[in-house]
Amino acid sequence: MRSIGSALNLLLVSPLYFVWTVVALDLAQTPCTTLVQGKFFGYFSSFAVFPLNSSLCSWIIQNPDPRRYTLYMKILKPTGVCDHQHIRTYQFDSFLESTRTYLGMESFDDVLKLCDGSTRYAFLQSNKQFLQMKQTAPPGVESWPVRWKPTKAQERDFSVEYLVVGNRNPSKAACQMLCKWLDTCLAISSSSHPCGIMQTPCSCSGGEVLDQASEILGLTRKKEDCYKDGIYLENCMSSPKDSSGVEFLGGWNPWSAWGDCTKDCGGGLQTRMRTCKPLPNEGLVCEGVLEEGRLCNRKACNTNGRYNSRSQSLRSTDNRKREDTDELQHYGYPAPQIGDPAAEEWSPWSVCSTTCGEGWQTRTRFCVSSSYSTQCSGPLREQRQCNNSAVCPVHGTWDEWSPWSLCSSTCGRGYRDRTRTCKPPQFGGNPCEGPEKQTKFCNIALCPVDGNWNEWSSWSSCSASCSNGTQQRTRECNGPSYGGAECQGHWVETRDCFLRQCPVDGKWQAWGVWGSCTATCGGGTQKRDRVCYGPFFGGETCQGPKEEYKQCNDRKCPEPHEICDEESLASVVWKETPAGDAAAVRCPRNATGLILRRCILDEEGIAYWEPPTYIKCVSIDYRNIQMMTREHLAKAQRGLMGDGLSEVLQNLVEISQDGTSYSGDLLSTIDVLRNMTEIFRRAYHSPTSGDVQNFVQIISNLLSEENRDKWEEAQLIGPNAKELFRLVEDFIDVIGFRMKDFRDSYQVTDNLVLGIHKLPANAATDITFPMKGWRGMVDWAKNSEDKVTVSKSILSSGLAETDDSSVFVVGTVLYRNVGNILSLQRNSTVLNSKIISVTVKPFPRSLLTPLEIEFSHLYNGTTNQTCILWDENDGKASASASPPGAWSWRGCRTVPLDASRTKCLCDRLSAFAILAQLSPDMNMEKVLVPSVTLIVGCGVSSLTLLLLIIIYVSVWRYIRSERSVILINFCLSIISSNALILIGQTQTRNKVICTLVAAFLHFFFLSSFCWVLTEAWQSYMAVTGRLRNRIIRKRFLCLGWGLPALVVAISVGFTKAKGYGTVNYCWLSLEGGLLYAFVGPAAAVVLVNMVIGILVFNKLVSKDGITDKKLKERAGQMAVPLYGMTLKCSKCGVVSSAEVSATATSNAMASLWSSCVVLPLLALTWMSAVLAITDRRSALFQILFAVFDSLEGFVIVMVHCILRREVQDAVKCRVVDRQEEGNGDSGGSFQNGHAQLMTDFEKDVDMACRSDG
Repeated sequence: MRSIGSALNLLLVSPLYFVWTVVALDLAQTPCTTLVQGKFFGYFSSFAVFPLNSSLCSWIIQNPDPRRYTLYMKILKPTGVCDHQHIRTYQFDSFLESTRTYLGMESFDDVLKLCDGSTRYAFLQSNKQFLQMKQTAPPGVESWPVRWKPTKAQERDFSVEYLVVGNRNPSKAACQMLCKWLDTCLAISSSSHPCGIMQTPCSCSGGEVLDQASEILGLTRKKEDCYKDGIYLENCMSSPKDSSGVEFLGGWNPWSAWGDCTKDCGGGLQTRMRTCKPLPNEGLVCEGVLEEGRLCNRKACNTNGRYNSRSQSLRSTDNRKREDTDELQHYGYPAPQIGDPAAEEWSPWSVCSTTCGEGWQTRTRFCVSSSYSTQCSGPLREQRQCNNSAVCPVHGTWDEWSPWSLCSSTCGRGYRDRTRTCKPPQFGGNPCEGPEKQTKFCNIALCPVDGNWNEWSSWSSCSASCSNGTQQRTRECNGPSYGGAECQGHWVETRDCFLRQCPVDGKWQAWGVWGSCTATCGGGTQKRDRVCYGPFFGGETCQGPKEEYKQCNDRKCPEPHEICDEESLASVVWKETPAGDAAAVRCPRNATGLILRRCILDEEGIAYWEPPTYIKCVSIDYRNIQMMTREHLAKAQRGLMGDGLSEVLQNLVEISQDGTSYSGDLLSTIDVLRNMTEIFRRAYHSPTSGDVQNFVQIISNLLSEENRDKWEEAQLIGPNAKELFRLVEDFIDVIGFRMKDFRDSYQVTDNLVLGIHKLPANAATDITFPMKGWRGMVDWAKNSEDKVTVSKSILSSGLAETDDSSVFVVGTVLYRNVGNILSLQRNSTVLNSKIISVTVKPFPRSLLTPLEIEFSHLYNGTTNQTCILWDENDGKASASASPPGAWSWRGCRTVPLDASRTKCLCDRLSAFAILAQLSPDMNMEKVLVPSVTLIVGCGVSSLTLLLLIIIYVSVWRYIRSERSVILINFCLSIISSNALILIGQTQTRNKVICTLVAAFLHFFFLSSFCWVLTEAWQSYMAVTGRLRNRIIRKRFLCLGWGLPALVVAISVGFTKAKGYGTVNYCWLSLEGGLLYAFVGPAAAVVLVNMVIGILVFNKLVSKDGITDKKLKERAGQMAVPLYGMTLKCSKCGVVSSAEVSATATSNAMASLWSSCVVLPLLALTWMSAVLAITDRRSALFQILFAVFDSLEGFVIVMVHCILRREVQDAVKCRVVDRQEEGNGDSGGSFQNGHAQLMTDFEKDVDMACRSDG
């Protein structure tokens, strides 16, 4: 007979053969974990998986596919009784290491009950991915392993067999084993120990339970049950081999061959025998007979009565033949007796084979033959039925099993049972053997199971061998399953631990500051010392010296000419300092830090002071904001939210609007903005639209013209173009992705325009920047011809991965004056455009479609326009600093559009501009010189007006009048305006002078209009007779100079001089509405002047309507003709009264004509002047201004000098007086005691002038 291990190998016969693998699986971070994969059957001992000296070991088997296979397990329990149940068994779907959670966990502890010795076996069925048996520490038990009773090792061992069976078409061998397990499981089941096998894919024998021998040998009483539904049943052993030829473990050996027939004729008997093959170490016998017989030679014997003896043995056979038609006789029935004298007598009948009921009796005889006797005939053995009067006992028999009951639980693990009835025994028969009731587990539906924590593991060892350390313990979550709640709480706990104080070695504290040098020059020494802290708790003492010395001031003592003398500059005293050193003094009271000033040698070796630098000075307000921002950043880095961040930005906006006081303020502001960007990058603070606007406004304030000198100083060690571009790019990156929806955001300021575009990948469109129609767009950006076009193909091509959920952020920035602020121009080249920056996030790997940027030129007279971009990887890198970056032409192609515009096609993202070559006779200083056209126009106009003033001054005593005074003031205002226009062209880089020029230019432009208005007002007063009022006469000066001064003062007060002077011109800014401070008053003057002109004209043309004699005289009419009257001038000759009247009328008409001609020409002149100043590139506006300005000068001279009769007569008188003075005549001007011949109009002017004097 064969061993059990040979039979178990049959289970491995399957279409798919798996190998045994044991790997480490970190499902629960146990020291020893065994994982079984890819095996259909196996066996292990608990000592092999859970050694005696181990703890927290686990054994896991993985189901290849829970949908196709079911796992069954059979456990032989230990014979000993354990104190605690420390082996847990459960199934689960998966394990999440991050949360220490078993998904879909279901415990089998109530199924196996390893510590329950009432049953020897336990069975279970698993339908999940993993089945695990795991050692656990019992609650409250610190020592490990758990104690068992008794202490014999073999009594603590238990064994496990597992079987994986396919749910469809399982193998015969697997079903044979599974049905055997099912029979045993049901046989030992009870209400307290239900069977763990709930269902099988095999067709077993209805759960029929065999006796122990049949279970082990696999026999069955019904031969026809060997095959059922095409499945071979393990409990049937009808023959030594099944149809496949595979041998079984035990049972009958094959029958021997049939023996010889006992008769040659007349019916004989053949017999054969078999032997029993029991199981090893078992005293069991086979069920059935050892020998069986059959009839043979049934033909009748011949009639001559001859008998042939076939053998001389004790057993002989009759050779008589029978016919084939004889009836078949069964073995054991008596045959016809034939008398045979040679035959021995029959033996007595044996005892009946049964003690009760019907049985059999047997008798035998022997044939005694000799050489002379005849052969014996007839049977040697006979049987007969016998009846025993005793009644046979009837054993008890079982009825069929009842159907399985309903499951005791509607969800989760329940149990069901079935029963059978025993027909009672009779007549002393044996009772029914086997259980009356069978119970097994069931699971109809899956119940939601809330997650529950396992017990905490023991505390780990302390993390530190001394001083303070930590210990950890963990626990695992079972479940949740089928929609249950998650485990609440933490899966890890930490506690502090302290074993002992660690030895602390002595540690040197930081070196103290170096002491003063023993000599200021020529070599000296300095000393510093340090203090040893410790040792403690047995540590080592400090190693090394306590004091340290070094040489100092090794340079030779400077000569007197190599020392910068003590100097007082801006109330700061700079002490004597050798060349090469820097002196430092404290910053002013409103700042912190030091003012530095270096003493260096010139080319001749003479020491001199460099200008002081304030790069280390930071104003108190900026320092406070910087410290508050750093506190907010520290909170954000710790995951805390800080309040008041928006207020910090708002305060910085207000402070930076007035410009920075020191270059250190710029560095402080850049640091604040960089920290703000890091705060915005974190999810703890969501920037508002106001925060974004304030951030951009701060950058604009830093780029204002007031900070140009601060930038030049700060760039020595502080931010350059690279830092500025990177700061704005990081800001766009952070804000763009924090925007909630897809939209465009524009931030418009005085010095830059920033656009942020957030677009989905599947709906990208072309972007044109700047959008001039955007609400609130400033004039300088709206009127600018610079623009950039970003194709939508850039957003979808060249990227690593794009899908429908991809989001792109495009940032575009137009800088107004970065090139001037950061001094990006060189000696032979100049940055000839504004700067445009473009960034795209995520950053594309390449641009299949180039960027299109159009620039308008800033300066005329430049050549070789080249498109450039800012390359951060370019430039020379120092040993400790990153490359500063530089402008590079690589990556851009230049396409000239016209003389003033250039297009750039670039294949990368960066900041872009135009670099132009200066002509040999041109540099940046020459560009600031006024153009020849402006010089000619202003010069011609000023010279003609100066000539007019000289003429008036030379004949002043003849033409002294209010009208002449007004004219001279008018000419002075125009001459001053022309001079300021030329000066303003050269002072655009000097903010203070440019502001003053703009303010005075505003004043003189308005005053020229007001003096024209004053002249019209004087004419009106003259014809209306109100000129004698001295109060009115004094108002002429107030109107000519006072009104413009008032307008300019109000404008400067409201704007704080902002807008007076820009980067490109010294005039009112075209933005913010400041220009209306000039246009509005000028338009009002023109309108009032027109009204006054109409009134004066009406008075002059209606002389007949004037009845007042005085008014007629002032209007040029005399009440009584003076034709008979002559007035003799001693130097000019005789002047008639008619000529005087004609002169008065001519003066009034000349004033009216001057207002009508000069005022429109003046308006055209200043309008063209404004256009020429603000657009220096336009030659047309400069030519128009030159023409109008020159024509204005000629017209004024023509009207007020050449065509004025009074001036002509005064010149003649001046010439005559010169001639008479040469002849020695020193008489008065007029005879009869008169000093001068004047009309009443001129007398009134003279009286007014004298009274004022």
